[in-house]
Amino acid sequence: MRSTPRTRPRGVSMPDADAAAPRPGRPRQASVDQRLQAAVLALLREGGPGAVTMDRVAATSGVAKTTIYRRHPHRGELLTAVLSAAIGLPDVPDEGDVRDKIRYALEQAWHQMGVVLGPGGLAAIVGDSDPEFTGLFRAALQPYVDNLVRRIREDVDAGLLRAGLDAEGVVSLLVGAYLGELVRHGEVAPEWMDRALELLWVLMAPG
Repeated sequence: MRSTPRTRPRGVSMPDADAAAPRPGRPRQASVDQRLQAAVLALLREGGPGAVTMDRVAATSGVAKTTIYRRHPHRGELLTAVLSAAIGLPDVPDEGDVRDKIRYALEQAWHQMGVVLGPGGLAAIVGDSDPEFTGLFRAALQPYVDNLVRRIREDVDAGLLRAGLDAEGVVSLLVGAYLGELVRHGEVAPEWMDRALELLWVLMAPG
C-alpha cells in the first residue's frame, strides 16, 4: 500500500527549520567582565599600573571604551573591581597541623603577589610609583594578611606556637621573604616558600 504524504493541517503553520534553530545573540555580560579582567591583569603584570589606561584596556580586551566607562567610570574603579575579583577572599582550611595551615595561608598571600601582580605590579608596589594603585592592592591583600596573623595568634593561644610570638612581625618577615628573593634573583623558586618557613620555624615553634 502506498503511503499518503502527510499534509499540513489548515490554519496551522509549521516552524521553519532555520527559524527554529537558536541564533547567536550578544555575549553574556560576564564575558565582558572576564575580558576586561584578563586585559587589566596582563597589562599590569607586564608594564605595571601605569600601563593600565582605558585606551590600552580597550585595545587589549576588544571591549569598546563606551562599554568600559558604563561599567567603570574611571581607572581607579576598574582597578579596584579587577583586583577584588582576582584576589577574592582567603580560604581557611579546617584540617592539617599548625605548620600546614600557616603554609597554606602564606601560599595564598604569595600567590597574590606573584600571579596577580606579576613583575610589573610588584615593581610599582616596591617603588610606590603609583600611590593610588599601591593603596588599592594593599586593601585587597589585607584580608589575606589578617587571615595569616589571626591563624598565628590562634595557634599561639592554643600553645601550638611559641608563647608571646609577634604575629605581625612574623607575617612581615614571611611576606618580605618573597620580595627579598625576587629582588635577589628576579624570580621566586617554588621551593623557596618551604625554605623560608623552615628558617622561621625555629623562632615560631613552641619551646
